[in-house]
Amino acid sequence: MSATILIGAGISASAFSHHFKGDVEIYEKASRVGGRLCARNYKEFIIQFGAQYATSSNSVFDDYLIKTGAINHTASIYIEEKNTYEDKNIWTHEEGMQFIADYGFLNKKINFYSEVIKINQKNKTINLSDGTIVDYNKLILSIPHPQAINLLGELDYECSFEPCLAIGFCLEKGSSFELNAIKPNNKAISWIASSRLFNKQIPESVLIHLGPESSKEMYHKDKETIINFAKEELHNFTSSNLNIIYADIFKWKYALTNKKMNEERYIKYSDSIFLIGDWIKGPRIENAFLSGYSLAMDLNR
Repeated sequence: MSATILIGAGISASAFSHHFKGDVEIYEKASRVGGRLCARNYKEFIIQFGAQYATSSNSVFDDYLIKTGAINHTASIYIEEKNTYEDKNIWTHEEGMQFIADYGFLNKKINFYSEVIKINQKNKTINLSDGTIVDYNKLILSIPHPQAINLLGELDYECSFEPCLAIGFCLEKGSSFELNAIKPNNKAISWIASSRLFNKQIPESVLIHLGPESSKEMYHKDKETIINFAKEELHNFTSSNLNIIYADIFKWKYALTNKKMNEERYIKYSDSIFLIGDWIKGPRIENAFLSGYSLAMDLNR
């Protein structure tokens, strides 16, 4: 029987899944939900590799965040270039921001390790990498722009993706990074934050996001080289002797959109195919959420 098929399990897909009133079948090529909202556990540590917080200017997103258990608070972030602290109103989740994506899929079955390799628009079917063919009535693609082009063949939409590298360090008890969060005046590093930013009760980890140029240069280096580079940079930002007991990395691509050109929150590719994602309106978590939410509301009518 034909169904509404949702491809992908990031925050846009989560928002669609949570608000769409009809039945939906979900396929995700990875082993988890969340996309770039990646949080990994190491023993009692939570390493939040992707976005560590969200901002919101929309009441619908506010309501959703409250339901997930996210907390709204003011964080003090050190801006190195200005040598000052700036207060920022943010939303965080004590289990990591990945949980706000998890919430949208509660009580939903997700077919993990299920990669779509072909879309037959004439027959309205998708082909999975394991040989399975699935019929669809409506097809929702919540996948990055390059993957969408590979499946659809063409897409008249302007977007680019830039490499991003995140490195997480778990600290030995008694070892601590002085600041909750810092925006360095440094081309190599764009962001450093302690896990205290979202959870003060768990053992401390420190997260580093490399800057755009460093991410490009290091993206295809081996894991050990990337970790050593980040470790050296981290020690330049602290007077403490940080004892690191575990380190890991996460790679993804950051969407850069033409905001003047891309006015819609989702794309109607045809009467039966729609696209949602953070690359359509902008890479903020709020934009990703509103992309999936807006499509769900329109299809519910």
